[in-house]
Amino acid sequence: MASANVVPDTYPSFPTLFLLAILSLLSLVLKHKSSKLLALPPGPKSWPIIGNVLQMGNKPHISLTKLAQTYGPLMSLRLGTRLVVVGSSRNAATEILKTHDRELSGRCVPHASFAKDPKLNGDTVAWTFKCTDRRKYFRSLMKNELFSSKVIDGKVKYKRK
Repeated sequence: MASANVVPDTYPSFPTLFLLAILSLLSLVLKHKSSKLLALPPGPKSWPIIGNVLQMGNKPHISLTKLAQTYGPLMSLRLGTRLVVVGSSRNAATEILKTHDRELSGRCVPHASFAKDPKLNGDTVAWTFKCTDRRKYFRSLMKNELFSSKVIDGKVKYKRK
């Protein structure tokens, strides 16, 4: 009795590949629909993972100037997976930084070591996620009690002794 050479089936099966293709297509469709819901300014087409990083080149200020000539003073770019709206004129920068500063100040807050005190609700003095009354209270407390010139001068005098 001769033993047949049996090659183990190491390749993924057809149903697995079909399911993977369906899930990929579904995620692309959902991403496309969600990006259409945002009223974004015009901008160049981006690559799926790297975004518009390749268009920036070695001199991003020159690349942004050229893109502003094409798409206008307010444009949207993807830097990696992060969506960025760029204002490249004085009027656009004034509109962004002065008129709509509260609405547009949603910045990426890195993960920091959070305080374990239950009174702080997971906020530290440095990293609070939203501009709330609690954040304003923390900032005024820091400004008046920790970093005022009177307190700092007192610490300098103490250090010199």
